[in-house]
Amino acid sequence: MAFLNPLFLFGLLAAGIPLVIHLWNRRRFVTIDFSSLIFLTAAHRENARRFQLKQLLILLLRMAIVALIALALARPFLTLGLPVASVRAKTDLVIVLDNSYSMAYQDVDGVRFEKAKTLATNILDTLRHGDSAALILMSDVPNPVFRQLTPDLESVTEAINDTEVSYRTTNVQPSLEFAHEILAESEQLNKEIYLISDFTQNGWKNWSRLPNRSGARISLIPVTKGEAHNTSIKEIRPSNQLIGVNLPLQLNVTTMNHSVAPLEENILTLFIGGEKEKTMRFSVAANESLNTTLTYNFFTPGTHIGYFTLTKDRLNIDNRRYFALNVLGEVRVLCVGEETEYLTLALNPHKNSRQQSAVSDQQRDFLNARRSPTADSRLLTADTMILPTQCTPAEFETFPLEDYDVIILADVPKISRQANAQLQEFIRHGKSIIAFVSSRSNAKSYNDLSDVWLPVQLGAALTWTPPQQVHTYREEHPVFDVFSSEGFSTQYAPQFYNGVTLYPLSESNVIARFGDDTPFLVERSQGTSVVLLYNCGLLTQQGTTSNTNDTSTATTAYTNDLLVNPYFLPMLQQSVLYTATASNNLLAWEGHIGDTYTASYPQSAGGKATIRLKSTVGEWDDNTSKPDESETDNGTVVPIAEDGTLRFRGIERPGIYQVEVQTQNRIQRDFFAANVDTTEGDLTEIPLEQAAARVGARTATDQEAEGTTIEADAYNINRHGREIWGELLILVIGLMLLESFLSNRGPHPLLGRDENVRTAGEK
Repeated sequence: MAFLNPLFLFGLLAAGIPLVIHLWNRRRFVTIDFSSLIFLTAAHRENARRFQLKQLLILLLRMAIVALIALALARPFLTLGLPVASVRAKTDLVIVLDNSYSMAYQDVDGVRFEKAKTLATNILDTLRHGDSAALILMSDVPNPVFRQLTPDLESVTEAINDTEVSYRTTNVQPSLEFAHEILAESEQLNKEIYLISDFTQNGWKNWSRLPNRSGARISLIPVTKGEAHNTSIKEIRPSNQLIGVNLPLQLNVTTMNHSVAPLEENILTLFIGGEKEKTMRFSVAANESLNTTLTYNFFTPGTHIGYFTLTKDRLNIDNRRYFALNVLGEVRVLCVGEETEYLTLALNPHKNSRQQSAVSDQQRDFLNARRSPTADSRLLTADTMILPTQCTPAEFETFPLEDYDVIILADVPKISRQANAQLQEFIRHGKSIIAFVSSRSNAKSYNDLSDVWLPVQLGAALTWTPPQQVHTYREEHPVFDVFSSEGFSTQYAPQFYNGVTLYPLSESNVIARFGDDTPFLVERSQGTSVVLLYNCGLLTQQGTTSNTNDTSTATTAYTNDLLVNPYFLPMLQQSVLYTATASNNLLAWEGHIGDTYTASYPQSAGGKATIRLKSTVGEWDDNTSKPDESETDNGTVVPIAEDGTLRFRGIERPGIYQVEVQTQNRIQRDFFAANVDTTEGDLTEIPLEQAAARVGARTATDQEAEGTTIEADAYNINRHGREIWGELLILVIGLMLLESFLSNRGPHPLLGRDENVRTAGEK
């Protein structure tokens, strides 16, 4: 016997109340001796015995009534072992059906998810009239198709048949907790939870034992058969962050072999815009991660979407990975300074301009040999992308800036109020600035701008003897990723004789330092704007005058040899491309299914964006059929916050998403890629006994999991039982009637109506 409401068993203590009352009343009896009645004592003793038996019976009846009421409230039921308990009790159950993408694996006997759906419907077929059920689809988040138990079992069956595999990963804990929450409200004798899954160990990480809060009987039903083999594309990573037209781009692809056996041959294929561009064959060892590099050149600017595919296997969902790259085209640079011919020639040697004719042959020879021997070869074509324009500091105060992407301040001695207003407006439009400062720079005029866009406070001028070199820098930073690991420490390193004491602001980052730890390059980001400040001048020589014995002598002080150093051109071009990249959002966002896409549109604050999954038309290969044009997503309208932040939480399918935002009477279109999380591609299973111990479950028997049919008797045998609280209440009513009958019979003929008066013979 068991109890559904065991707390009411404390009510059995109330059965002692009638006994306490009885004993209390006995202490109140008074004995009075009557001399004239002493001869009746002998006759009375016989009747007194019968009366005491009657009182004892009434006391026991009252105690039994209270005890039976407490037992009835505790809802006792009889389980197996007794003939009267052979009646099948009503049952409430919850089916937790794993629909993570690993369930799409093709086993030798069929797709795992199809087997799971068949097992789930067979479990529902074992239910009878009066039973109820609920359905939870399990991935990394629970998806309750029915949030409450429903007696409409046909609807639950239809929901199971209509269910499809998701693109999400697995996390068992939230779904089981939700199932317990549903069954906690059930009042039925039998409460059951059925977890149907492939039990990959990925879904059992980062949590420990789960308590059985609902008291349900939990059954684990696996759908796997045999050893699983799977390959997946884990990551696509560009070799550099600067992607431009005609710049060789290396795409590093990481593939995983989630198998205990080596993979002798596989084919990695690159698609750009739906067209097959490159293929590569490779082999990979068992349980190994392999990095493969493919080089590609983009010949047109703008957004380029594509994907990589692997040879088909038994789980194809993770064999394709999408990417979106925004390729930089022409970069318009405004060079501000008194002498900027060096800059324009370095940024674009092919540009014909009147200013270049004034450059000396010696200077041109230096710039023709400007290539760093450690620089990446992709810079050979970078100069064709950059279109420089020159202006003086005075001209800059009224210069139109709408058509420019980057401004270079080359040894501008002082920043006027009008120039400061121009720079602030440029920053507000998401554009970027590169500044070169030296001992010629007016520290006060620059420091007045530090709280607006400048990343540092300028201090006193510095002179180094012997000259300093750039000693440390962040190799992973895009400005320096074209250099080899030796970098500026080689024999070609530039020499710096003069500099400025810099005090970086808290929101700034020091990218490179001199040997004495003085900052050489400091960066500050504001939204899509980037400010790079170099602690060096671009004038190779600086003239000075000294007076000795009334005689004036002109001398020359060398500030640095950066301008004629082979490191100068790659560093300058990388700086321009990096700042232009930041301004144009060239690195497209990439996330996983279930992630939140976040972007900033300050000029469209308070507006709306339309996000749609692009049609897969054009994105097919020889192994897939051409999709229907009707598959194009109509889009989801997402509001943009007042601070210009856009957040989109509706990523449920992998692919390329297009974002349309109305900005200043034009439509701005951005793209981002969403892919599956390949951790789900590792199909290694957790031992079933270990899983059962963590959730307090029992595993399915071989007969239950064999094939796709489940015998109803195998489940109904555990659903037998019978509640007897109704029978107990009927018994209580009968005992109450008997107690009332015995208590209300007439007074004893010898004792009269006062039963509290006893004769001396009872003493």
